[in-house]
Amino acid sequence: MIADLLLDADVAEQTTNADSTFAQRHPLQIAVCLRKLVAGQDFVTVEFNGRQIVTQVLDVDSRNARFIFDAGSMEADNYALPAARQLIFRSLPCGIRTEFMTLNASPIMFEGRPAFEAAFPSLLYYVQRREFFRVQTPVLDPYIASGPYVDGGSFRLELQDLSLGGVALKTADASFGSLESGTVLRDVTLQLGSFGTLRLDLEIVAPRQLTTSKGDRRFVIGCKFVQTPGPAERTLQRVVTQLETNRQTLAQRR
Repeated sequence: MIADLLLDADVAEQTTNADSTFAQRHPLQIAVCLRKLVAGQDFVTVEFNGRQIVTQVLDVDSRNARFIFDAGSMEADNYALPAARQLIFRSLPCGIRTEFMTLNASPIMFEGRPAFEAAFPSLLYYVQRREFFRVQTPVLDPYIASGPYVDGGSFRLELQDLSLGGVALKTADASFGSLESGTVLRDVTLQLGSFGTLRLDLEIVAPRQLTTSKGDRRFVIGCKFVQTPGPAERTLQRVVTQLETNRQTLAQRR
C-alpha cells in the first residue's frame, strides 16, 4: 500500500540538486525526517508554478505515507497550490538541508485551520553537513550590528549579507582592518528590521579589504555565530526566507 502512494523516484531525482549520498528512500526514514521538521517547528518553503509559500509540516502519518503542511499567508497562492503538478519543499533546520518533491497536494482542514495533505516523497534529501545559504540584506533600510569593542568603546556596522551560520559586516572604519580571524565579538546586537533584534557572539573568520570604483577603502568582516539558540535560529530562518522571497518577487517583475 505504501509503495502505491510513493512518487516516481526518477522524476524526484531530476528535480533536486542535492547529493544522492544523502537520499532517504524508505518510508520510515522519510517519516523520521519529516517528524524532525514538526518537532522543531521549522519553516519550509514550497515552490510550485513560479510561486512560493512559507509553511510548516504539521503532522506525519507513516502508516499511510502521508503528511500535512500548513496553508500559506497569501490566499491566491493557497488557491493555486492544489492544481500544481510538482511541489518542491526546502528547509534548513539547524543548517541541515532537507529537500524533497511531491506531485500534488489536497486542501484539507487540520485542527480547524486550512492546510494541505500530500503523499510521502519517494526521495527525501537530508544533507547532514552545514551549508548556509546567504542572502543580501536591505540597502535602503539596512540591518545593523552593534556592540562593544574588544578593547573598549562601541561599534555600529551595517550588515552586507546574512545566513543561518553568520553575517558579513561592512564599514569604512580603518580600525576594523586590523581585526584578525579568530577574534570574538561578544554580545553583538543584530537589528533585523521588522523581525526584531538578536544578541549573539560573533567570531571573525574572513576579514578582507575592498577598494571602491572611486578609490575608497571598505572593510568586510565575515563572521560566524559562535552559538545559535533554537529561538534565534528560527528567527534567522524567517529573515532569510523572507529576504529571498522578496528578491525572487523583484526578479520576476523585471
